[in-house]
Amino acid sequence: MSLKQGTVILKLEKLDCNEVNKLTQKRALTMVQFQPKTQTKTKVSSLPDGNYRYVTASTPITDAELAQTESLIFLFRKKGNDIIGQLSQANSSNSICISGQVNGNTITGAAVELSEPFDEAILRNCGEDFVVWDVAGSLRVRRGRKEGKKVIYKSAIFDLNGYNRINAGTQFPPASCPF
Repeated sequence: MSLKQGTVILKLEKLDCNEVNKLTQKRALTMVQFQPKTQTKTKVSSLPDGNYRYVTASTPITDAELAQTESLIFLFRKKGNDIIGQLSQANSSNSICISGQVNGNTITGAAVELSEPFDEAILRNCGEDFVVWDVAGSLRVRRGRKEGKKVIYKSAIFDLNGYNRINAGTQFPPASCPF
């Protein structure tokens, strides 16, 4: 039996406390600490100009597999240190356009969330304190204001650490964000 790195840990995270207690009482669970292979990931700021796609899913992954996950997907265009991209969840229509400057794997700038035709975009923050926008906690926003079907955040910080680079795919990133 071969295990992919992190498989055991992922399955343990899905168990509730009672299930973990039962397994450990039966001594059927052996705790193993995996040391991931050390690999140097290229910082986003070091990438050449072009279109890229980063995901929170484990890689390698196909587009069909990705569509079945709850992974976050960041499809973006890089030119110099300028980044314009769309962050969305694979199985959701919820998305936000991010525009800013990259330093290492962190993008600082602004973001605009567009709602679907029958949904209302939710203003998550209009104050000075950052709040988390996404389930992974990688995008923090503040200074928001609602304008019709969109919410504009004048300040956003997006941390791509923990994301994995995959092929750019067949879709193009946005050319600009509709501020």
